[in-house]
Amino acid sequence: MSKRKKNITEAKGTILLVTATKAESIYFNQMRKDCRYMNLTVEWAGSDNLNLKQLIDITGRKKLAGRYQYVWALFGLDEVGCDLQTLSQMKEYAERKRISLCWFNPCFELWFALHLGPFAAFNGDAEAIRTRVKSAIKGFDMTPEYLLTGGLNLHLQLFSRHAQADLNARNYNDNAKIQTGFEATTMPAFDECIQTVCGQADMSHNQKAFK
Repeated sequence: MSKRKKNITEAKGTILLVTATKAESIYFNQMRKDCRYMNLTVEWAGSDNLNLKQLIDITGRKKLAGRYQYVWALFGLDEVGCDLQTLSQMKEYAERKRISLCWFNPCFELWFALHLGPFAAFNGDAEAIRTRVKSAIKGFDMTPEYLLTGGLNLHLQLFSRHAQADLNARNYNDNAKIQTGFEATTMPAFDECIQTVCGQADMSHNQKAFK
């Protein structure tokens, strides 16, 4: 009797993701573990009070230390005190260092909000976005403490909505670019990198579902 083959694409390289906050690193390590992305490395930059240039520089040093093929720095604009003019400048700076930027405007919680449904128009109010997420996910708090206790399985709970969140992000970016000149988030580009490099998620060992 032949064994059933798993629907997993062969890995093609290695990815380093460096996050602006410790909480983000915990969340994406949940993703790495849940999806069995063995060739994805997630690291925290080491301080939650960096500006964007500092984050890029730290990411660059980690890139050289590990010799990764694909390198991303991830942040919410509010976390690094960044406006769109600075983002434009730092995007060019990062490109020279061959580092891709995964940003969220105005805050990282936008990614969770996009799991909950689409936005009719661009929303630059970070507190409004956080309120939207907190009202839908009981006990939610974007802190290491929450993600190591009540939010220990947050990524797993949201996984079934990931594809829709990606589509919502792409549609939302169309509106954001009209209003601001920039995508609200480059998470869809990071998703594409994950799919190309790590292959499809292997969720066969996970039995929990979002309720």
